Amino acid sequence: MKKYLAVAKATWQEYLAYRTNLFLEVIGGFIAQLVIIAVWFSIFKDLKTEVVGGYSLPEMITYLLGAGIINSFILIASQGDEINDDINQGSLSGFLVKPFSVPLYWLSRDFCRRALTFILGIGEYLVIILILSNYFVFPFSLTNFLVFCLAVFLGGILHFFLFYIFSIIAFWMDQTWGPRFVIRVIMSIATGSLIPLSLFPDTWQLVFNLLPFKFMAYFPLQIYLGKASLTEIILGFSTVLVWISALIGISIWLWGRGLKKYSAYGN
Repeated sequence: MKKYLAVAKATWQEYLAYRTNLFLEVIGGFIAQLVIIAVWFSIFKDLKTEVVGGYSLPEMITYLLGAGIINSFILIASQGDEINDDINQGSLSGFLVKPFSVPLYWLSRDFCRRALTFILGIGEYLVIILILSNYFVFPFSLTNFLVFCLAVFLGGILHFFLFYIFSIIAFWMDQTWGPRFVIRVIMSIATGSLIPLSLFPDTWQLVFNLLPFKFMAYFPLQIYLGKASLTEIILGFSTVLVWISALIGISIWLWGRGLKKYSAYGN
């Protein structure tokens, strides 16, 4: 554990040198979320209704702010470029002779960046929450908030391993940007970070329920807003753990086969 804490510390110092870039990256997502919130204010005003799709205006604003925080600080972090470059540029060779697990090294760096982007950008969202305090729903209990945080954490792990798998196929491809771009496009909708998945037609909801993406944003926010029953929460956590276990299993298998190919080329 000390080795990976040292990696996280070094990564923290490295990213601090580029904190302006990270901050601007977060600002972009923040502005986009404000635009979406403004649109929903207009929708409620034009429809002259208090509830749309089972969400009151305060619930919808809270959902969108929560989704913005998750999307900006959790889902934006793991893109896989570093993993792809380490494999294709030969940096992996140097890591393999060091006394640590390379996948855990990448995981440590990824979560360190998540923490830094969160710290750099959370102030903006807190200001908006204060301004829109009349439209913000606070957690109704500490337990509810802690369960929500656990769901977000597991969603972050799921997110990492999904991109990790699509990054280590760099053992067989010169660039993995294409597959990762497709996943990001799908995620922009299927996580529920732009619009609650329950507002989609039943057929689309069925498709979303078969995919793991909803556990990255929609499921945690349903817990936060108290819209998930105890049975749904238990089932959701069980399902996300199955998904994480499956992705870890696939990643271990791909990593083993990829190392054999990597060694065969003599990198």
